[in-house]
Amino acid sequence: MDKADRTWAHLNAQGHPHMVDISHKSVSLRTATARARVQLPPALRSYVVGQDIHLKKGPVFQTATIAGTMAVKRTDQLIPFCHQIPVEDCTFDITIDDHLLVTIHCTVKTSAKTGVEMEALCGAATAALTIYDMCKSVSPHICIQETRLVTKSGGKNALLERPLYGLVLTGGRSKRMGRDKALLNPFGKPHAAYLYELLQPYCQQVYLSARAGQWSGTALELLPTLPDLVESVGPISGLLTALNTHPEANWLVVACDLLNLRSETIQKLLDHYQAETIATCYVNPERGFPEALCAIYTPQAAAVLERAYAEGVYCPVEILSRQPCTLVTPNHEVELMNVNTAEEYATFQSVWGSCSHGNSICPK
Repeated sequence: MDKADRTWAHLNAQGHPHMVDISHKSVSLRTATARARVQLPPALRSYVVGQDIHLKKGPVFQTATIAGTMAVKRTDQLIPFCHQIPVEDCTFDITIDDHLLVTIHCTVKTSAKTGVEMEALCGAATAALTIYDMCKSVSPHICIQETRLVTKSGGKNALLERPLYGLVLTGGRSKRMGRDKALLNPFGKPHAAYLYELLQPYCQQVYLSARAGQWSGTALELLPTLPDLVESVGPISGLLTALNTHPEANWLVVACDLLNLRSETIQKLLDHYQAETIATCYVNPERGFPEALCAIYTPQAAAVLERAYAEGVYCPVEILSRQPCTLVTPNHEVELMNVNTAEEYATFQSVWGSCSHGNSICPK
């Protein structure tokens, strides 16, 4: 859409700022969950007791929960033109992992005419700022990494009705390549790690799909992994494991041999998501089949894949070809180019290796 044709909701016909009129909307139950992450420095490790940090100022996470709740209730005073909403429930879940990464989830519920995503975001952000404020006397080297909306319901965005998890398929044996494709290093790190980071901004949690113990002793061993729960017979094993581990979620799935995958590719897939089909996936421009290993799978896919697995049909492309899927045309054919052999990888490096982290369709 051309900028001149856009209609800005917070500008009236005269171009003046105003509050959006929601008087015509119906009251409905609306929920939203936002997430913030705070990376703490090693200096704070000795203050961690269980799932909280205890300082002279008091218990950090408990204080952050109080501050975040106060922010939720005052969101309309902080954000211009934000409607006053009766907050009916507000909960916080704050955890810290072995790497001192603090994850904050703030969930808000209301029965109103508009959503509560801003309330959830304000709550998560304020909790993160409170953690920073309470811990900075020990060390100022604290990083608030992100604050983002995870899920919402009661609004227009169907994708956010369910949690979105990410899955990087790495469980193959890479026989044709002669070495593990997940450990290929075209952009300065193992490609599975690169894809893991590529999916992170879009997903509540990202996992590597792998055979049991596959990444022990490698550069990937610290990344969250879902070991196959069924016999490892290809990507279908990883898909079934994911869908059964979090059956309530949508899964954004990519294969580790997609070396030209970029953020624009992921975003277009998300933009075309349809909840009614078992998968939203790209269509192969040349042959017309669904690209099953760059797709969003809905919970309905579990039953379809389980039935196919029981019948000995293990190819996800074949399975999706028999089902009604939402098919998306890629902007560039090379976005979905996979690399399976050493010769193909050498060609990729010579033609595409200078592109910036795979995010430019720019052969030398």
